[in-house]
Amino acid sequence: MNDHIIFCPGGARSQTGAAVSIRYPDASIEDCGNISDVLTHLDSNLGPYVVPIWNSHQGEVEKAQYVWNHIEEAKIKITDIWAKRIEFWFVRRTGDATTHGKIGSVVVAKTQCSVFLGKRGAELVGRELTTIAFAEYREGAAWDGVLVAERQGENEANYEVVSKQTANANNFTSFIRLVPSRAFAANGASANSWLTGVMMRSFSSSLEDSQQSFFEQMLANITDLNDIPKLIFVFKRTAKVGLLFEGTRLYASDLLDVEELESGEISIYEEAGATAEPYTKELDSLFTETFPTLNHDDFIVQDGVSTCLFACPPLGLYTHGYEIDTVEPVIRFYISRLFQLWNDGAKSTPAQDDFFEHHKDSWQEKGSKFITFKKVSPISG
Repeated sequence: MNDHIIFCPGGARSQTGAAVSIRYPDASIEDCGNISDVLTHLDSNLGPYVVPIWNSHQGEVEKAQYVWNHIEEAKIKITDIWAKRIEFWFVRRTGDATTHGKIGSVVVAKTQCSVFLGKRGAELVGRELTTIAFAEYREGAAWDGVLVAERQGENEANYEVVSKQTANANNFTSFIRLVPSRAFAANGASANSWLTGVMMRSFSSSLEDSQQSFFEQMLANITDLNDIPKLIFVFKRTAKVGLLFEGTRLYASDLLDVEELESGEISIYEEAGATAEPYTKELDSLFTETFPTLNHDDFIVQDGVSTCLFACPPLGLYTHGYEIDTVEPVIRFYISRLFQLWNDGAKSTPAQDDFFEHHKDSWQEKGSKFITFKKVSPISG
């Protein structure tokens, strides 16, 4: 494995390539085909690879769903997770008429740039990557332009950048850097935050006894609120959900008894990866600097097309989910348990103490129902 070369779908000119170039400015970016093509390279090439895993408007990236499946099968390890604001530039052939009938781009641009497209009555012609759409446009596709990654089409013969601001207000994508499991030990990344995968039955309007017991056991021995495992992603699967936590190492034997381990009702995938910085810390910084509406309240939910993001900034909690009504009970239960830990004497920061004191009476009176989430639209904020 060569850390100076990073493989990503579409290469340096894609949205993923743009994210990699900022995150790893000294790395050489190599094209590994489409998002799904990463699978064909894992057996012969140690990577590392970077793929988009989540979008604030559309939710889990469909073509990258194999990431969770390979975490289950212990075939890959995640070595970095971060989020980046995504911009699309509108590019057309020089001299073409100013019309907006059909515009080519990556499929998810339909939701990510819905305001821009809607105001112009434009139809999006979806492709798997922005680079694929631009290549097709160069070959003569009868469109009125393309929405591409930043800096594409600039100073390029026969093309002009018409607009550099076409994405909706709160448009960001989360990326992961992964390697095959056999390369993980040799990766040498500084591990300040460990990742753990958990599979259990799908959530409903309330937690089942086994689910509630699992979360209670996970938090049972916490003495410092800065050490809590944080649920960062909830992946929807048939009849089950996949949960990705970050924080200290978690072990199945500490969370499940023998009977629970044997039943397989809840499965734990230890050491799904490790990162140098917690994803939640990076997300907090991104929101503070770029999307302040996602950080300016104690309890926030961003409601997308087929996704949601729950946030409790004072506690550093940020959870990506799929349906608000399904994921919300889990978040409420989790936050309420943190109130209980604080009330029982767990160590906390002065800012957290202020937060708890502010809501203490409501929590004691109503339990988890005291929380009112402020809804934020991914389109307008």
